[in-house]
Amino acid sequence: MADENHATSPVGPICPNCRQSLRTNLRQERLAPPGTSGSETPEPALILYCGNCGWTLSAIPGASWFSVIGEAESVDVAEPEDGTTIEGQFQLRCRDLITEIRSLGFIPVGWIGLINRVGAAACAAQLLADRRILPVTHWLVDQGHLELTLEREIEQPRWADLFTDADREEARWRLTIAGGNRGQ
Repeated sequence: MADENHATSPVGPICPNCRQSLRTNLRQERLAPPGTSGSETPEPALILYCGNCGWTLSAIPGASWFSVIGEAESVDVAEPEDGTTIEGQFQLRCRDLITEIRSLGFIPVGWIGLINRVGAAACAAQLLADRRILPVTHWLVDQGHLELTLEREIEQPRWADLFTDADREEARWRLTIAGGNRGQ
């Protein structure tokens, strides 16, 4: 009986809402800002969503910098401006986390894109301020890899100069919401 359940369970990243595989259900759509005419060239927002249930996974404003589906394999985390600063070290650590996550079968393109636009420290600060949980966080929690989440990294003492106690509390809350404190 357990083999039957295992055979039908989704493989790879799954939608946090309907729990179906995103390998077959991930969709994207570019939306121009409302009220723009054909003569303007606005930066569209890129919306990533589950094609099965419609759950929005990510909304990236001004996302004309790459097409997520089909080119995700070639997207890499940029080198930091200065790898000797704490911000640069955090970006290098995020790059290492993302490399490990990729080896497990999930490419967190939204996270990579945001890092490449604003830097890893600013990316983390923006996600914390917006109270947005990355889709990869849900997936990593489900896979039992809390150690690879951005939230767990934010809690590390080595980043005390980058993040406040309130930031670390927010990171813990996000892991709780994602189910990451099960049995702890």
